[in-house]
Amino acid sequence: MKLILKYLFKYKKLLIINILAVFLVASAELGIPFIVANIIDKGIAKQDMNIIYTFLGFLVMVAILGAIGNVVLNYCSSRTSSYILRDLRNELFSKIQTFSPAEMQEFGVSSIISRTSTDVFQILNFVSTFYRSAILAPIMLILSIILIVIRAPQLSIGLFIVVPIIIIILIFVVKITDKLSERQQKQLDKLNLVTRENLTGVRVIRAFRKSKYEEQRFLDVNNDYTNTSIKLFRIMVSIEPVFYFLLNSSILILMFFGAKYIQIEKISLGQLVEFLDYQFHVMFSILTFALLFMMFPRTMVSARRIMQVLEKEPKIKNPDHPITDQRPFEEITFNNVSFQYPDASEAILKDISFTAKKGEVIALVGSTGSGKSTIINLIPRLYDATSGSVEINGEDITKYDLKLLRSKIGFIAQKALLFKGTIESNLRFGDDKATENDFLEAAKIAQALEFINQKPNKLKEPVSELGTNLSGGQKQRLSIARAIVKKPDIYVFDDSFSALDYQTDLELRKALEESIKESIVFIVAQRLSSITQADKIIVMHQGEVVDIGKHDELLKRSQIYKEIAISQNLMEVEV
Repeated sequence: MKLILKYLFKYKKLLIINILAVFLVASAELGIPFIVANIIDKGIAKQDMNIIYTFLGFLVMVAILGAIGNVVLNYCSSRTSSYILRDLRNELFSKIQTFSPAEMQEFGVSSIISRTSTDVFQILNFVSTFYRSAILAPIMLILSIILIVIRAPQLSIGLFIVVPIIIIILIFVVKITDKLSERQQKQLDKLNLVTRENLTGVRVIRAFRKSKYEEQRFLDVNNDYTNTSIKLFRIMVSIEPVFYFLLNSSILILMFFGAKYIQIEKISLGQLVEFLDYQFHVMFSILTFALLFMMFPRTMVSARRIMQVLEKEPKIKNPDHPITDQRPFEEITFNNVSFQYPDASEAILKDISFTAKKGEVIALVGSTGSGKSTIINLIPRLYDATSGSVEINGEDITKYDLKLLRSKIGFIAQKALLFKGTIESNLRFGDDKATENDFLEAAKIAQALEFINQKPNKLKEPVSELGTNLSGGQKQRLSIARAIVKKPDIYVFDDSFSALDYQTDLELRKALEESIKESIVFIVAQRLSSITQADKIIVMHQGEVVDIGKHDELLKRSQIYKEIAISQNLMEVEV
């Protein structure tokens, strides 16, 4: 509830207008029964047309005022709920941008998508109802009860029987639906996860002929979600007829006693009609509360899930007094660095130490799971070292402003990721101020210019979501070009040449030499042939550095490096 109130009070002007409109609507709604009673008792009963016309005039005026109030109420409700929807999504998205891979893994991508869409929309529905009814309903309820009790206390017996029953039912319903709503949202997360895995892994699923298996998997998850939803909706649907039965019962009680009091002339016919209308407002207000109470558990579950994201403290934080020095990064030092993933039983990096200087090419090789990618993930602070330190220009990397640090790093991931747009818009990720010549030069170095020129629209050629209309090699070359456009102090190539053929790889590296000679370059490589000219080759094994040296030196003294070279026929080629 704190989350909803926070955004409600953000728009105080609309809230004040809403409150004024509520009083206008309440006055009109409660004034109409009084006018109708006077028309019946003083006009129709006495056949006085002047009084009838006079009160009809009042009735029209009050109805118009009520209509104006309702229009303002609807305007404030829709506008505020839309603003809240916008602000909440913006805040969620901004928060998610601060998450490291650890936080993303903790929540899961499917769950985050569900929280930013389904959960936010659930809050929107509640707010739009709450904004209109949470103030109007209690005012109508209290004033209607007061008017009935003051003017005819003997007719309020039905209310005092029915209202407590409704309150007890509501408390019972809220307790049941709260747990069901939470279970439903978790099952929706799972449903989104299965759907996402099927859409992204459709080629693998078909290649392994697992379509039937995946269909059954989706069917099971969907059935679980459906069964929980049915239980929840069954409760919701059962409540409505119960409430209407109680409403009609209270009206029946009122009419029964009202008819008797008319006979003994304790009340008039007009007053009975007036009290029936007031009782209707009482019951309608209670039904509105019932609707809010039925929405409340699901909304609170959604609010809790959203708050879990908003209140999550990212492990990677900007320091309180960050270094914002713009001078180039000229040296990176790993000092006895160890790293262990939060849920892992042992460290994946153990006591790593080395230095990389401006103009050097540092290659990392080793078997799968040896910790190569983990080392380079520490450079842009995707993770922080568990112990030891990573230093740039002699300062601990955690002291640097995060934006500054990452602005000086060109990171090219193994799995090339392109965004929906054009080739130019993807290259512009590297530098907003880059010119067309910068793009063409970067594309030329990355060996992407040839295929770009073959496209009908050149740099303006559309790129589909995740770059699915491009081959793996084309995506990798554009990712490399994007980093070159950035002109960073540090290049990080995480096995970024794996989708390139040998000739393209060779030509790309030759073209790269000139543009990266003033930078520190890290290359994670599987093919030793691509890193034979590196200044330092770091050989990794089970999270440890087992040797550092040049290619020729390592062939002579490193058994692990020699085994990798033999497995790739590199020793035979050199002989």
